[in-house]
Amino acid sequence: MMISSLKEYLQNNFKADISRLILWYPVLFGLGIGIYFALKQEPSKWLTLTVIEGLIVAAVILRYHIKALKLLGLIALVVLGFTVVQIKSLSLYLPAEDLPDIPFYFKGEIVGIDSNYQGRKRFILQNLEDFDGHVYKGLYRITQRSKKGDAKLGQCVELIGSISPLSKEVVVGGYQFDRKSYFQGLKGSGFAQSRWFITDCSKGGNTRSFLAFVYDIRQKMVKHIKSVLPDDEAAITAAIIAGERGLITQKLNEQYRNSGLAHFLSISGLHMSMLAGLMFFLVRFVLACFPLVAVRMDTKKISAVFAIIISLIYLFISGNDIPAQRAFIMTFVVLLGVLTNRRAISMYTISLAAFLVLLISPEVLMSASFQMSFAAVLGLIAFYEKVALKVQKFLKVDGLNKWGRGVVLYILGVVISDFIASVMTLPFAIYHFNMVALYTTLGNFLAGPIIGLIIMPFVLLSMLLMPFGMDIPFLKVVGLGIGWVNDITAFVSSLPYAGYKVLSMPDWGLLAIVIGGLWLMLWQANWRKLGWIGICVGCLSIFCTKVPDILVSSDLRVFAFKNESGELEFTSGRSGRFIKSVWKNKYPFADSKTKLSLHPELKINGSKISIGSSSYNIEDTLGFSVYKQSDNEFIVKTIREDIGHRLWNNP
Repeated sequence: MMISSLKEYLQNNFKADISRLILWYPVLFGLGIGIYFALKQEPSKWLTLTVIEGLIVAAVILRYHIKALKLLGLIALVVLGFTVVQIKSLSLYLPAEDLPDIPFYFKGEIVGIDSNYQGRKRFILQNLEDFDGHVYKGLYRITQRSKKGDAKLGQCVELIGSISPLSKEVVVGGYQFDRKSYFQGLKGSGFAQSRWFITDCSKGGNTRSFLAFVYDIRQKMVKHIKSVLPDDEAAITAAIIAGERGLITQKLNEQYRNSGLAHFLSISGLHMSMLAGLMFFLVRFVLACFPLVAVRMDTKKISAVFAIIISLIYLFISGNDIPAQRAFIMTFVVLLGVLTNRRAISMYTISLAAFLVLLISPEVLMSASFQMSFAAVLGLIAFYEKVALKVQKFLKVDGLNKWGRGVVLYILGVVISDFIASVMTLPFAIYHFNMVALYTTLGNFLAGPIIGLIIMPFVLLSMLLMPFGMDIPFLKVVGLGIGWVNDITAFVSSLPYAGYKVLSMPDWGLLAIVIGGLWLMLWQANWRKLGWIGICVGCLSIFCTKVPDILVSSDLRVFAFKNESGELEFTSGRSGRFIKSVWKNKYPFADSKTKLSLHPELKINGSKISIGSSSYNIEDTLGFSVYKQSDNEFIVKTIREDIGHRLWNNP
């Protein structure tokens, strides 16, 4: 009786929500991508091909069974996601190069230029060739000694430098640096040991003339911004206009991160949507000033076209990075809804945008920026689907004139939208960054009006007038607004526990929250409330994490041991700065130091390490975390077990 009632409950809810099933298509596509990345061993391409052929055969056999075909279609979406990311992964694979262990001479063609957090230039080189003429396939990122230089895309440079394989995960459950670099086409990275010199390209050169042209424009814009505005204001302005973040100081970065305004520094949906929206209303306002045009033409669609054009220009000027590409696709889909007389912002448009983004760049599913941006938008749309009519009814109450309703609507919009976006992105902030910005709502509430009413409108005017040399007054207004936002971030980040450190939840905990959240937001019938089960389970999972008792690096140069207060302590030594910074971001560390000799449970003999009754070769483990069960019992989790053997992390 109970089973039949449950079956009837599910059937009734599914029938009520049948029109929303299409919203799950990108979820299933993403599930296939997620399965690929979750595997510890590289899957066989022949096995994938066999599964695809099996689905085709099953579809032919069941061609007269509609329900079975629909089920096969849903399975096919999962397989399609898996196949797309596997094809891209295989297409990027190149055998490992035998790189010299010492600095050596090489030259190559510049196909990308950016800056690191210290403001130093980084060249992405292809067709790398050493003094003996040996060519190293793939792309290599070389950080320069100088912050200055006038090298351009398409030019070839020569220098002396050191190159190492891609950095792997340095702590169990940490960020896989090599996976991100692999999908960027990188094969290695290194540092220049000398100045670089422009030379002739033996393998062609100037293969990316359009990108070189765009890069030159970006550099001229950055130089112009630096000449007009003070350093800190210029740094933020260059970041939001040209995507150049190398000018931002570490202190300023921390202020934005701890105040919850870090999203303002990277080109995202916030910038793209604001710029497109402002262009849309500007064009429509201008056209409305000409009655003959306004009566005879659809000014809304004309404005949408101009908004798409400015979005595309902004995409290239801002650097054409993955987050900017995703923001452009989302903005384009919304404006496409205007051109086709469809509802511009809805679950269907965000669903289409997610599918397109994953189809073009399937690897971004694992990135924090993708997860947080789509989570925030999904949460906002789901919320306003439920309360939009109630808000409109509230604003029609007596005693509020048109301007009063506008003010109330704006304040409510800022507060509610920011609160929802903060809640929706909180699990991902905990999982990826081990940090909670406690005053995100305060920071965004104070800075939101400045960003929306001053900075972005004048950014648009500055960009439109910059080619004519008439932008300086507007650019100074942008700098003024950014100066105010910088002051806000300094104030908010100075509050107690502004950037509160927490332990990251396990993978299954985040997955439970994601599944529960999607179930709650994508369905509309009563069964959507079942999503709260997954959300609660995921939130409770954070209590399943604990600080390891011992951390060991892959080079046996960095060790950490947990003290009596539950914090980790480094052993003495200055080496491993990068590893230490990653560990400190993930776990709580004390300021005090410990000595390796005080921990006899860890015995080292060359590359062999003994822990209790077990022995490990550090070369096989790549480093590990140890959890003490009793005096002689330990649970060891190695990095190699965590990352598996994949195309991007094999020797």
